[in-house]
Amino acid sequence: MDTTIKITSIHVVAALFASLISAALSLGWFGFKNDVFAFFIALIVLYFIGQACQKMAGDEISGFSQWLWDGIAPFYFVWVIAYTLFTVYL
Repeated sequence: MDTTIKITSIHVVAALFASLISAALSLGWFGFKNDVFAFFIALIVLYFIGQACQKMAGDEISGFSQWLWDGIAPFYFVWVIAYTLFTVYL
């Protein structure tokens, strides 16, 4: 499988996980409601997933532009859509 597909798939699955946790924080499932902290959870998950993917891919992915389109943008778009749906429907 191509490295780009692996990186993007990992970021999409992580975005779904992060959006569920963010929605839980926004809805108060953990005993408090905090939308700002929910956003920072997504950034923290994105950072650690990016570091893990960097170790996995090594030198196959280089440059910020490739990381932007292979990891950061898919993560952000999936997180925003899933977070909105989870917040509205849960």
